[in-house]
Amino acid sequence: MERCLCGQSGLTCEESMCRSCRKDAVVVHGQHLARLLSAIRYEHRGVTLTWTEASSHASAFTPRVSFLMPDVGDPQGPPHLFRGFAYWEDDQLIAACARGASDDEILSLALAMAHYALATLAIHELDEWYTYRSVQVYPPHRRDQHLPRDEDRGPDGNGAVVLWLAYTGPAHAEAGQVPDVPLMQAHIPVHRKDVAIMPRQALCMGATAIQVTPPASTITTSNQWTAPRDGEDVLAAALRDIHHTMVLSELSVVARNLTLAGSPAFAARPGSAEGDRLTWDAYLTYDG
Repeated sequence: MERCLCGQSGLTCEESMCRSCRKDAVVVHGQHLARLLSAIRYEHRGVTLTWTEASSHASAFTPRVSFLMPDVGDPQGPPHLFRGFAYWEDDQLIAACARGASDDEILSLALAMAHYALATLAIHELDEWYTYRSVQVYPPHRRDQHLPRDEDRGPDGNGAVVLWLAYTGPAHAEAGQVPDVPLMQAHIPVHRKDVAIMPRQALCMGATAIQVTPPASTITTSNQWTAPRDGEDVLAAALRDIHHTMVLSELSVVARNLTLAGSPAFAARPGSAEGDRLTWDAYLTYDG
């Protein structure tokens, strides 16, 4: 499949340019692109966003996420430094420069890439810790036959949970979806003592709603219990509702702390409209 402007294709499906054109584009546009990307920052709660250095390799200008977190196997031990997205080889940004994209268009693409990287990492870490009776509810790793270097881990390590992000312009919000019928209290088959969550995250399960407060914060995310889907077990539905609320809580943390030129780039909550900040929404599927 021809993808490069010269008519050649990249070496892998993740590459938007052939290696020769990419090398030339980095020489011409690399310093300018690096300056643009330096305006996008994220440093919060031990999580840091960086961009790979300019080079001719396809992983240049890719968002990389490092984070300090206790190991799930030793939750009382000291935090360890982890790095995410080792599999990404994505040259969309330098390809956009070569195609004559404006600075605003490049920054919009880079923000979306950074947002996705941080959001996916948040879900991955949440899934590492989220257990019911000591068993992971949504195991964050899956076997991927296309990755022989690590056959047990998919490209972003989120198992059956798939994240979809949608964006609209500033100060624009769509009408929210009508929620499913809430479950009655007697139909909630989950006891709080059976559920383990991320360190320092707070979870409260009420009669009609779930409330989650992220670590080092007083901002609470609330979601209603929803009816099981066709043929779904009631327990599975309740565990999904808890997970969904925890994810929205962590994604709101990401949105509040991802900055462009020192100011938050995204509205603080999914679907909200806040001045000149980008409006975003998040959707989850649970079937891989």
